[in-house]
Amino acid sequence: MNTPVTGESKNPGFSALLSLVFVGLGQAYNGQFLRGVLILVGTLLWGIYFAPAGAAVWLYGACDAYATARRMNGGTVPYRESSIAAVLLFLAVWLIGLLLLPAVSTVTAGLSWW
Repeated sequence: MNTPVTGESKNPGFSALLSLVFVGLGQAYNGQFLRGVLILVGTLLWGIYFAPAGAAVWLYGACDAYATARRMNGGTVPYRESSIAAVLLFLAVWLIGLLLLPAVSTVTAGLSWW
């Protein structure tokens, strides 16, 4: 197993836990802000139409956060610094997404996909 180049490490369990509590937050902790937002959006959109698919994206996010933190620690993925500001910004995006969910589901319920 390779050692991290930076000497710093991520906690894979903590990363996965963050993603289980707040979808995509584990990615933000790992320094992958955009990836976390994409997982959050995917979970919300799939969850509106088919709850099991939304749950699958949510669980994928937790597994991905864990695996990415392990790969960063092993040196196979470049270590990305995370800041408290990025984590707080992600939580703000998460809250906005949660607040907009009823409006999005109402608008999309009226759309005909056929």
